Amino acid sequence: MKVVVIGGGFAGLAAAIALQEKRHDVTLLERRGILGGRASSSRDAVSGEDVDNGTHLMIGAYRDTLDLVARAGASELLAIQENLHIDYVDDRGFSRLACPPLVAPLHLLAGLLGLRVPWSVRWQAVKLGLHVRLGAPPVGLSLAEYFARTGQGAEARRLLWDPLAIAILNETPERAAAVLFWNVYREAFLASHAASRLVFLKRGWSVLHDRLADYFERRGGVVRRRALAEGIDVDEGRVTGVRYVQRAETRDEIRAGKKAETRTAPAVAVVAAVPWSALPPLVPESYRPTSPFAEAGRLTGSPIVSVEMWLDRVVVDRAMVGLRDSEMEWVFDKGRIFGRAGAPQHLAFIVSAALRSAPRPNSELVASAEASLRRYFPAMKDAAIARSLVMREAEATFASGPEAETLRPGPATPIRGLVLAGDWTATGLPATIEGAVRSGRAAARLLEATA
Repeated sequence: MKVVVIGGGFAGLAAAIALQEKRHDVTLLERRGILGGRASSSRDAVSGEDVDNGTHLMIGAYRDTLDLVARAGASELLAIQENLHIDYVDDRGFSRLACPPLVAPLHLLAGLLGLRVPWSVRWQAVKLGLHVRLGAPPVGLSLAEYFARTGQGAEARRLLWDPLAIAILNETPERAAAVLFWNVYREAFLASHAASRLVFLKRGWSVLHDRLADYFERRGGVVRRRALAEGIDVDEGRVTGVRYVQRAETRDEIRAGKKAETRTAPAVAVVAAVPWSALPPLVPESYRPTSPFAEAGRLTGSPIVSVEMWLDRVVVDRAMVGLRDSEMEWVFDKGRIFGRAGAPQHLAFIVSAALRSAPRPNSELVASAEASLRRYFPAMKDAAIARSLVMREAEATFASGPEAETLRPGPATPIRGLVLAGDWTATGLPATIEGAVRSGRAAARLLEATA
């Protein structure tokens, strides 16, 4: 079966690899020169280090993602915690959620005992866990409504749930769909203690994507970078190919000023692994008002802001810290994660659901990050910022409200041979790497079953 996959993020690569492993003839089109989609990276021209377009985390429950990485022989790029631990800091100092290797969810309960929170908050956390374990899925509710129904007070939300939920959902609890948090909680905390462990990437995300692409190409797959898909050709209700513009792909071609060429890739099947907003323009106009293309057009995005900062000395003494009561919600020591110790210290700050932060000037965002360091880390007193970068992803994820759950499509479409993939499709998960990989594999399975 001749297949074209549009999009070189996790969803597209997962679909392409799954289909190629079944001996299909697969070509992947990626509009940019780098792979990764909304989880990509580039090499910093000054420091030479990888800079991600936002720091993305994985967890042990990402079974499909970890399997995909292992198939590509890239597991050495992963740093997996032995047991879940998360450091937090506020004006009272540091506190740690440290979960021992007990049977789930006892590991989480033991971790809560060591976290510096009031006993009332611990009891409320137990109540939430019981509701998630024994109760029905909270379909149609916002997460704030679900927290209220399960007895989570203001302190429990401030100290525990809101920072975690915003990081997972990229949306505030008042706007987010409760069922997504419910699903993640069950997979991460109720399955096994290993499922909740954090998984860091030792290099930039594009390095991992290049490894996935190498695996795909070594087995006979074709990757076309800087190939901008313009439309999916359909004849009598079935796909026949993809029209795309191939721009200069290699450095030599770019330097030589090679002109773009309009091409068509013939196909009997197409996987559209593109963002929700990019899907409707790809199909013939007559299909755009129909499902699932119309629903995709009604989804909206939620932004993420990240600040990369290099300091002249080491100020943050651990890989990851949650910053309570701060605009900058998390700080990561990227140098430490990448295996480099000492100065200059490369830090990355993240603001999720950044509707208020995204419009602010770069200087204000850098000043906010600096203020967090000076507030919580005494070693910052005599430190200086060597340089900084600010990055904004306006549509880092889909806005994961309850209404969006009614709009997210499955892989099937009314066009024969066309299937959908992406973290925004109906995976049951929020916009995560794991959701993207599962969607890509689901799309591949559907094509196999209906070919």
